[in-house]
Amino acid sequence: MIKNYFKIAFRNIIRHKGYSAINISGLTISVAACLLIFVVIQYELSFDTFQPNYKNIYRLVTQENRPEGVTFNPGIATPAPGALRLDFPQAKIAALESSYGSQVTVPAEHSGADKKLPKISGSFFWNRNILTYSK
Repeated sequence: MIKNYFKIAFRNIIRHKGYSAINISGLTISVAACLLIFVVIQYELSFDTFQPNYKNIYRLVTQENRPEGVTFNPGIATPAPGALRLDFPQAKIAALESSYGSQVTVPAEHSGADKKLPKISGSFFWNRNILTYSK
């Protein structure tokens, strides 16, 4: 029975070459596109899954408003872990990404002068900002 199906399909392919070429090329392109989409989604979902307890890890970024537009940079300011520990006591800060010698300035709420936090210069720490919530 299945042998007859293949025989009929082969005869139709030989008889209608133009339509067969269009159908086979369309099927080939769609299967290739589906495989490509699957590979990209699998790669995106596998980010940092090698870490233990990876579902509770969050990466913090800094938002910068520039004249060209809004940009997001990896990393947070040096005093941020202390503030995060106060605001989120259930969170554990595991690592800071880097310290390039930047200085953080906190604007004054009223007429006082801006407060400048200590400047860390010349040091580079290669870690990542990891914020883990314990349950």
